Amino acid sequence: MGKTYAKVLTRVDCTSEDADELLSQVDVFAAEPSGRKIRGDLMSFREDLRICRGDVLIAGAGQLGDTNLFGRAIIADGRLAGKLAAGDLMVLRFGEPDDDRSLYTYAFLASSIGLRLIRACAYGTSIPRMRPDLVQEIPVAVPDKDIISRVAALIRKVMTSRETYLHRLRAGRGVIEALPEMREAHSMCAERRARCVTWSGPLITLNAWNYASTGGGLDFLLRRWSGRLADAAGTGGLYYGPRFARVPAEPPHGIEFMSQRDAFLIRPAPRRIAHPGFEDRQLFVSPGTIMLGAQGTLGEGELFGRAMLVHGKIANAAFTQHLLRVELKPNARAIGYAFLSTALGMRLLRSTAVGTKLLSMRNDLLQRLPFPDLDNTQATRVTKHIGDALKAREAADAAETEAIRIVEEEVLPAWLT
Repeated sequence: MGKTYAKVLTRVDCTSEDADELLSQVDVFAAEPSGRKIRGDLMSFREDLRICRGDVLIAGAGQLGDTNLFGRAIIADGRLAGKLAAGDLMVLRFGEPDDDRSLYTYAFLASSIGLRLIRACAYGTSIPRMRPDLVQEIPVAVPDKDIISRVAALIRKVMTSRETYLHRLRAGRGVIEALPEMREAHSMCAERRARCVTWSGPLITLNAWNYASTGGGLDFLLRRWSGRLADAAGTGGLYYGPRFARVPAEPPHGIEFMSQRDAFLIRPAPRRIAHPGFEDRQLFVSPGTIMLGAQGTLGEGELFGRAMLVHGKIANAAFTQHLLRVELKPNARAIGYAFLSTALGMRLLRSTAVGTKLLSMRNDLLQRLPFPDLDNTQATRVTKHIGDALKAREAADAAETEAIRIVEEEVLPAWLT
């Protein structure tokens, strides 16, 4: 329990293929965990940081707000296994990770009462942390074996479904990434460094970033592909949401509100706010809409330029105006999402950035971005893979929600009485 929690780690960035990937507490809650590549060999306790499948990871530093990550738990599946846990994560490792009792314990810690019990172990002022000795004393409600088995089976489904989600998502992207022109363009801009390019097209802006940041990859794809993002857009096109005051509300009143951070989490923790009075079509989006992190900075780990697809229960939430809505024609949604969520897609989206401190995306530059030219077989494969990925994620969400419901509605009332 917490063997490497709060340890000071040596972080030396590394581009080698055998570099270790260090995950912060934000990274482990991401739908697609992507950490910092470092030289793990510089730390004598590197293997103590290695995440194993079945570990329970708890966000161990932060604030106590209702929607903050601090104190929240997530179980490590294949998406996280083998990577390193940063010092802001408390790692709980069971002797038998796949045992029913172990998996039930995770569901208990992930419930609302589990979160409150973990946060009760906090100490500190500006950035609270947890006292491991108090975490060890957290009482866990133990029901009969039938309930434990039911919950454990659901948590196993959560883990396997999330692994399937990422596997199928990568398979869908792989169809596009395997295109010769994609590989060529990727080699031009994958490495982030200072660049100088010759540009023969129109100069829509005076910002060199919009032309040179992709190292010639943008101009190359514009010449190779005839399609443009504007061609794939439906009647809705590309637009930001409205700005409005966010007044806190308590269930059952109000609506759920998703920030940029929430939209990219595997298990969002949205705020509850009062309905601002706009028409619902201005607040909510239809399933299949692509959302882009469209306000922020250009750090490699930042959300700016990243894409997600609205589906499942998150389609019932309102979204921040900082997320740019991309409504594509039905037959182009899966292809557009698979393309824009690749590393090259992110580089292209970031090439539309304008501004100084907090960047935003220029709509006209977005509309001119190239769109993949796929034959029917390739398009069908991409659509199938993305559809399977979304079904797997929805299955994981439903299983975890049901496991937590059993703990909160069937176990806790009997335990507390």
